Amino acid sequence: MSVGEVKTTLRAAIEAALQGRDAFDRASAGANAASEAAEAILNHSRNEDVSAVQQALDTARAEVEPTRRRFVNIAEHTSRYLNRLG
Repeated sequence: MSVGEVKTTLRAAIEAALQGRDAFDRASAGANAASEAAEAILNHSRNEDVSAVQQALDTARAEVEPTRRRFVNIAEHTSRYLNRLG
């Protein structure tokens, strides 16, 4: 593989990471809106199943920002490597 081919592949990887981040952001926003609506309806419920769902939603929310950062980090690290290639 030539340097030019590597650069092309790296540019495609950067674009894929940025598109992945954007798709993840849209999905996260939709999931967040649905979660907020569900919580408004189920607020103060003492049902065990509701509590389990709320706990699962809290766990999922905690993963949103780290996952988003992974997309950003991939694009940033790949861009730095691409720049080193010249």
